[in-house]
Amino acid sequence: MEAIMFFILALMSVGGALGVLISKNPYRAAMWMVLSFFGIAGLFVMLHAQFNAMLQIIVYAGAIAVMIMLVMMVMDRRTIEGLKRFNPQPIWPALIGVALLADLGFIAYKFKIDLSNAGKNLTLNGSNTQMIGEVLFKHYLLPFEVTAIILLVALIGAVVLTKKDIN
Repeated sequence: MEAIMFFILALMSVGGALGVLISKNPYRAAMWMVLSFFGIAGLFVMLHAQFNAMLQIIVYAGAIAVMIMLVMMVMDRRTIEGLKRFNPQPIWPALIGVALLADLGFIAYKFKIDLSNAGKNLTLNGSNTQMIGEVLFKHYLLPFEVTAIILLVALIGAVVLTKKDIN
C-alpha cells in the first residue's frame, strides 16, 4: 500500500511539474504548480516529516501560489496574453529533461545505488515537530524573536503604506 501511495504522489508531483511546463495559460500553470506542491507535501508525510508537509502546504501551495495569482490579476491583460506564448519551443526543455534523467539513471547504475533502505532511519524518538521546536526555542530563540519582530514591522508598514487617509 505504501508503494502505491508513493507512486500516486510521485505521479501527482511530476505530473503537476509537467503541467507547468506544458501549459500555455499562466493561470493553469499556477494551478498545476499547486498540484505539484500538494504531491510534494504528501511525500513529506510519507517520510514522517509532518512539519515540512504543513510548511509545504501553507507556504508554497498557499502563500506563493496566491501571490502569483494576485500578480497575474494585477498585470495588464495584454501582458498576460503575451505570457500565453512563453514557451514557443517545448521540444528543447523536454530533450534536456530526458538527457538529465538518463544521466541520473546511468549514475545510479554505475555506482550501484541501493534504495532498499531509503527512508528507514528517518523516524526519531518523538515527532520531528517536537525536535524542531526544541532546537528552535533552546538554541535559536533570539534570532527567532528578532525575525518575528521584523516581520511584524513589515506587516504594519505595508498596512500603513496602503491605507487611505481617513479625515
